[in-house]
Amino acid sequence: MPDNSSATASKEIRAVVLGTCHEFQRHQDTSADRERVRADYENLLRKMIEERRVSLVAEEASDDKAVWESLKKDEEFAAGFGGLFGAFKTVDSPVPTIASDVAKEYGAKHADVDVDIRAREGDAESIAKRDAAMTEKILSARGDAESVLVIVGEAHRAGVVGQLKNAGWATQSFHFPDA
Repeated sequence: MPDNSSATASKEIRAVVLGTCHEFQRHQDTSADRERVRADYENLLRKMIEERRVSLVAEEASDDKAVWESLKKDEEFAAGFGGLFGAFKTVDSPVPTIASDVAKEYGAKHADVDVDIRAREGDAESIAKRDAAMTEKILSARGDAESVLVIVGEAHRAGVVGQLKNAGWATQSFHFPDA
């Protein structure tokens, strides 16, 4: 009797994990320099989704309104320092991430994988816990997607890649803007 296990086995799940700085994920301010980087980021996302036939974009990105409110508070605080942090302003209302807009354009599902805890800088255990929590959300959001684009803060890229590999996923990893 022939072995048909390869015919019924599930296809390999592929993930591209992109580590970036969160300020590039949205058109959240009026910085011309950041807008140039964001244009490159958007083009990279389009290329990755198209070439890899991505059907799920899983992104570490807080709620649009919560991000906007936090940026407005930071802007008010920074105003007390007379432009020391730059002359750009936060936009007037919440904006979605660039990846969510691009995913919609290509018909890919978009899943925010944000975890509501913040890792303290230099606290490897806290970062590792967030990596694990984000990975669990990615695995849960996967559904039947075989090609996934995962976008996380650069500090989480290596940890999430390792955990996805441990889950049996084939992964590639890039850093943006040096992708």
